[in-house]
Amino acid sequence: MNKRTYEQSIITNWITEINKPIFFCITVLITFGLLISLTINPGTSRYLNNNLFAFFNIQALYLAIGFLVFISISLIETKYIKLFSVILFTVFFALLALTLLFGDEIKGSRRWISFGSFSLMPIELVKPVFCVVLAMILNNQYQGTKISSHSLSALIYISVASILVLQPDISQFFLLSAIYFGSVFMSGFSIIILTIIVVFGLLSFVMIYLLNFNVQNRINSFLFPNEYDVSQTEISLQAIKQGGIIGVGPGNGLLKNKIPEANSDYIFSVVAEEYGLIGCTLILLIFFIISYQGFKKIYGNNDHFIQICLFTLILYVCLQALIHIGVNIRLIPTTGITLPFISYGGSSVLGMSIAAGLILLFSKNRHIRE
Repeated sequence: MNKRTYEQSIITNWITEINKPIFFCITVLITFGLLISLTINPGTSRYLNNNLFAFFNIQALYLAIGFLVFISISLIETKYIKLFSVILFTVFFALLALTLLFGDEIKGSRRWISFGSFSLMPIELVKPVFCVVLAMILNNQYQGTKISSHSLSALIYISVASILVLQPDISQFFLLSAIYFGSVFMSGFSIIILTIIVVFGLLSFVMIYLLNFNVQNRINSFLFPNEYDVSQTEISLQAIKQGGIIGVGPGNGLLKNKIPEANSDYIFSVVAEEYGLIGCTLILLIFFIISYQGFKKIYGNNDHFIQICLFTLILYVCLQALIHIGVNIRLIPTTGITLPFISYGGSSVLGMSIAAGLILLFSKNRHIRE
């Protein structure tokens, strides 16, 4: 078989095997994110030297790179993905640890690390490969190493979570915890380890709350809105109400002119205002389809490693979307969690692209029961 025939064979097999609904949904999200970044520019351009298309140009680059990452990962053979994930996890974990020493302090937290003019939020890259590494470890319990598998997975979780506590980043801490509990749920419970993790989580939350003023302010303003400044949330709710069923039209919303984080933390409200209930329903439907298709593959899969991976990756992606939406409609305190592929930010887009590529890889038609 010559090189050209081999390459054609890879592409043909990829097209045949991929889960097309998931591929379509991710592509729609990326396209919609590109459209939103274009229409949000007039309101947010003042933050980048009044360049009208600054956010669009940067976000378009992020999304283009993200789409290439998404496709590239889905092309990798499953047998190589474990080594690939371990290497990436080691690199990203090291970067995450370095934020404690060299991270940029913003609002009392060290979540970002800079390389010249480029800034990176390492936890966004850690989360997708964390799912795979956990699945690798926990899958070993079916080979007679149940106790050590649960202990090692708990150790890795505590190592990552402890850095998030020290940064501090309470929202990412809870999202990481949800991923961990999802993997434990899929692999079988260890009561002792689970109890230790629950105690660790509760103590971590109390410590973050007591030691960080910004976390206190976010939680207290949610619990006691009459005693704190909740103007951003109120504006967000007004924007959603203003959008109605069909919205005020792309680029015509006012929210982006009133809130600095409209392009990231409150992007769902921008969608609601400009695209109305129809746009919001489309986003929710996309994440529902991804979940439904993923869980179908979990049920029909004959590889427990892939089952754990799919469950935790889908939980991570969809839970992050729900948390973002929950903040925008004031169901939960402000978190800073992004809406996958739609919120502005290179770290978020790259992390979600890795996760989406892994979901597409593990949901291929070859991974089903005969």
